[in-house]
Amino acid sequence: MKALYFAKIDYIKTRTQWYMMLSISVIVIVIMMLNSSSMVGQVNFMYGVFIAIVFSTNPFGACTRKDMGFQQLLPATTFQRVAGRFLFGMFLLLTGIGIGLAGTAVYCVLTGKAEFVSLPMCLLTFAVGVVIITVQYIFFYLVGESKGAQLLSLVRMLPSMCFFFVSMKVIGEIQKNPAEAFALLEKVGGNLDAIGWGGAVMALIVMMAGIVFCTRATAKKDY
Repeated sequence: MKALYFAKIDYIKTRTQWYMMLSISVIVIVIMMLNSSSMVGQVNFMYGVFIAIVFSTNPFGACTRKDMGFQQLLPATTFQRVAGRFLFGMFLLLTGIGIGLAGTAVYCVLTGKAEFVSLPMCLLTFAVGVVIITVQYIFFYLVGESKGAQLLSLVRMLPSMCFFFVSMKVIGEIQKNPAEAFALLEKVGGNLDAIGWGGAVMALIVMMAGIVFCTRATAKKDY
């Protein structure tokens, strides 16, 4: 699929940031594990999504009019170019999640503690990450890819910081009132898995709709 080649182009243009992301993620996850007494697995997963949101908009900052002209000359459709950009964001999100889960595994091996990671909560966190990345991409495509550098810092940090602080607030409340949290989980009961998977599926549908919308918006600008 040609979209994969465009995702690779975005990776090549931003691979320095990838290495930076990996380094920062490892350092921060280690610090968080040293300072967290509980829910390390959930915190690491949340941080993996957070760091992916922060770095997912890098291709827009690296995009110039020259790059746009070159990509338009390649034998591919607008849909394939846009889908490649979204695939880049998805790969980055999965990389961040992988780093978080790897950090949890290392923590379990080194400490000998079994760390619980809630699959439904992870799915919902993943869904939120997909939706935020999709909204960011829609914004940049509407504004214009080559104009992304000026707005990159604001659009990158605002949604990601909101996600981070809200997630940490939720985790903090669960740590303070574990009995109430478990009581709420019991009320939700067997629906929790359905909510998690349903949220993930809906997020992917939103992403597909975002690809179609951005393709139409970009096609109008190209012609």
